[in-house]
Amino acid sequence: MTSTRGMTDDYDAHSEYQRAVADSGARRIRAAVAAVTLGPDEPFVLADFGCSTGANSMTSVDTAIDAIRANAPGRSVVALHNDLPTNDWNALFANVTGDEHNPPVLHLASAASFFTPAAPAGSVHLGMSFSAAHWLREQPSVVVPEGWYPCEATGAARAALAAAADADWTAFLGARAADLAAGGRLLVQMVGTDASGNVTARMLLRAMADVADGLAEDGFVGHDAVRRYLLPVYPRTVDEGRAPIVRGDVPFAEVECRTDPVANPYFTRWQADGDASAYAKAYAAFVRGFTESSLREHLFAGERDADAAIDEYFTRLAARFRADPARDRFEDWTLTMVLART
Repeated sequence: MTSTRGMTDDYDAHSEYQRAVADSGARRIRAAVAAVTLGPDEPFVLADFGCSTGANSMTSVDTAIDAIRANAPGRSVVALHNDLPTNDWNALFANVTGDEHNPPVLHLASAASFFTPAAPAGSVHLGMSFSAAHWLREQPSVVVPEGWYPCEATGAARAALAAAADADWTAFLGARAADLAAGGRLLVQMVGTDASGNVTARMLLRAMADVADGLAEDGFVGHDAVRRYLLPVYPRTVDEGRAPIVRGDVPFAEVECRTDPVANPYFTRWQADGDASAYAKAYAAFVRGFTESSLREHLFAGERDADAAIDEYFTRLAARFRADPARDRFEDWTLTMVLART
């Protein structure tokens, strides 16, 4: 089975932002571990939903293992790594091979969509998901002429996207409710929209749409394909995150739900060293890492030389970033939710 294009190769090398998000959850991981009560001989099962290759999330997995063993040094620990069957599982297991915990941790793979149960029923004590739950289950068929992002939609289009995102989020939480044991904890961090209406990555997506328009003018991609494309990511508000729980659709109680800004490591580095070329190269590589598979499948799918078109697209995007580093900077308001399985 072929690994997902654009989510392998240089993804790990250019995902400093994803690592920053995962690192911001460390204290919450320790608190979640402390909140779980187990028998003296019962193994602790933790799960990473949407693990990718594990290069970023293993820091969080290690934080959880250290917290578990701090309370019970000899406790058996099972780490379940979940992602789609097309994930690069060879890279995942290469990244967990260096695990030096003593006694050893049992690492298992779950090749399944996280919109369905991904573990034996009621077996997980701590579930975690970082920079993944904002992806929609399917490519939206809604056209948003105003741009490439659900936040640009208005009227019926906005309502349809919000309904689809709510259904996906409810399905995600329902699947985690099936996976988790009573009293277990779930930590999810995803791109969000804060109380003032600031939307994660809004300036970036506007820049990406502008560059695509230029590509269409030069014949690299059809104008209609650009008009119809939508990045299948939904940056939820706190209220949207809470909605399935408030409605009683899922058996979780809220421990914490909030948005917080996460610093952009690429922009921060440019502010310090002024190297616009290095900034543009790193920023474009970061964007390519998480968008290429969607662009390849839904924007450039009908092109005879999709590889060349994609390369040209990211070359132009990097040139735009280099010309004015501040204009299209990636701004993030991470939505963090900590939930208790009731």
